[in-house]
Amino acid sequence: MMYLTMLLIVFPLVAITAFTPYITRKTESFGVTIPSDLYKYETIVSYRKQYAKYSLVIGLIYILLLFALSFSVSETIWIVIFTVGVFVYVIVTFFIYLHFHKKMKQLKEKEKWFEKRKQTVAVDLTFYNEKKTYSNWWFTIPFLIVVAVTAWSYLNYDLIPDQIPMKYNFEGEVTRSIEKSPIALISLPLVQLFLIGVFVFTNIIIGRSKQQVDPANPEKSAKQNLIFRRRWSLFTIIGSILLTIVMALPQLSFVLNLNQNMLMIIIMVIVGLIVIGAFLITIFTGQGGSRIGGSGANIIIGKSGEKINRDDDKYWKLGIFYFNPEDPANWVEKRFGSGWTGNFARPLPWIFIILVILIPILIAKFTS
Repeated sequence: MMYLTMLLIVFPLVAITAFTPYITRKTESFGVTIPSDLYKYETIVSYRKQYAKYSLVIGLIYILLLFALSFSVSETIWIVIFTVGVFVYVIVTFFIYLHFHKKMKQLKEKEKWFEKRKQTVAVDLTFYNEKKTYSNWWFTIPFLIVVAVTAWSYLNYDLIPDQIPMKYNFEGEVTRSIEKSPIALISLPLVQLFLIGVFVFTNIIIGRSKQQVDPANPEKSAKQNLIFRRRWSLFTIIGSILLTIVMALPQLSFVLNLNQNMLMIIIMVIVGLIVIGAFLITIFTGQGGSRIGGSGANIIIGKSGEKINRDDDKYWKLGIFYFNPEDPANWVEKRFGSGWTGNFARPLPWIFIILVILIPILIAKFTS
């Protein structure tokens, strides 16, 4: 059951990776700016198909290998292969992306799409008056769950065994435990509070990130982007609540006599729901809302393709990393994939990355 659940988590990863060129904005292809009316240009279409095919074939081979090994190797070895395989798959598909990124740059230079078109930046002045995210007060729910479960654990401190289980195998057997102490008991709650903080900050990023509107279709593009932000904001809140519940269950098991097999199944199902939820939003929303049909006026500025989005490829290293010291924005939409990335010419994204790495290490040191 556990092997099957983990394999089902891999399927969305492979599907999203293979489908990535189809969820990016129509003004970008493999990290390269293009006029939106050339989205269906024959060569670009073929690049998307090739990338999807290569990524999908490699992913399916990896999944079949994991399935076959589940019958012939130990659980420990299988988990190592599973974990290493995920990283290898991500690295291999990254190099496939780089291949098509280079081909797109060569195609763009050859065709000279931007020479005879007016480059512009469209701005919707009413956009920031709209409610782009759900309130951060919703994160009070996971916070209260953490507080309640932690308080309950300390109230029942005497009922907790001298050795606190910290790690289980797929059969629900304890493989690692630590000695009971007031500090050890707070390790999971501290991690939960840290993750809630990350979710809150992510929700803030969703609301305050740089606006991106397609000059060829500004009104519809702005509406799509608004829906895009709201959907991911809602997912962030729901994901925070579900992940808090997942991490609260082991804490409850310190006192309650919970069936460990059932506990593991519940945890894997909830994690699977989070992964599948992210997959569905990504596929049906697209980057910036590019896959949303939208409603209302479909206004075109001038003749079709006359005005196009400004070419700012020089600020995107490898088409993925944004580095623009002239841009005051700290957060921008990704060029390849769905979500947001930082402007690495600004200090805030670097501070955020350092804290995300440093705080868990400090928590582990404090509670060890």
